[in-house]
Amino acid sequence: MDGDLNLDYSKPIYIIGDVHGCLETLCALIEKLPQKWDSQIIFTGDLIDRGAKSCEVVDLVMKYNYACVLGNHEELMLEYYHAIPSKGYNKIWINNGGYEAMESYQRNGGFEKIHEHLEWFLKLPRFLEIPLCDEKGQRLFVTHGFGLPYYKEKEKKAEMVTWSRLKSHNWEKEAKKNYGVFNVFGHDVRKVPMIMENFAAIDTGCVYVGDDSKSAVLSALEWPSKQIYQQDNCER
Repeated sequence: MDGDLNLDYSKPIYIIGDVHGCLETLCALIEKLPQKWDSQIIFTGDLIDRGAKSCEVVDLVMKYNYACVLGNHEELMLEYYHAIPSKGYNKIWINNGGYEAMESYQRNGGFEKIHEHLEWFLKLPRFLEIPLCDEKGQRLFVTHGFGLPYYKEKEKKAEMVTWSRLKSHNWEKEAKKNYGVFNVFGHDVRKVPMIMENFAAIDTGCVYVGDDSKSAVLSALEWPSKQIYQQDNCER
């Protein structure tokens, strides 16, 4: 469930998609939220890699004690630094944004800071289920990947919850099922948020500036209203 998040269910929750080291864009988006820095925020993971300020983004999330689920990029970094057993992905990290992350850490404390953040990553849950319901009585289910198909076996198949993509499932069929939860996730980059009856894909590729197939926008979904807040990439 919501663990030790100490959420106030009389106030909305804001779920923010994959940040990927885009610090200025994240700060600008938070400034657009009604309660700004006092907002109840949950991140879908992938705080790091590709963008220039991975270390700074993680520091910010830790400073404000915002909630976050484990993203596949955090898992790749954990494996690269041998904080978790190898699954054969360790060489993938560097070529998928890890190099930029390393540069960020070199500017901000080096291995001491890396160790601090790896310890924090190890404590991140793979999913959060929040008993704050929408108009249909659906609880909030936050994951990094498309977790809905694994909801009934989420403990047993927790790793799949992190890595799952829409294209691996019949999402139109999933959208018609009643799990009692509404799944908000990142991982699948889309030009605009995809909001269905029981899930929302909110990674709008904020780091991908110059790629016409992506919007280079950071998105947040307000729960339970499902209103979307967005910020164009504004990295300097």
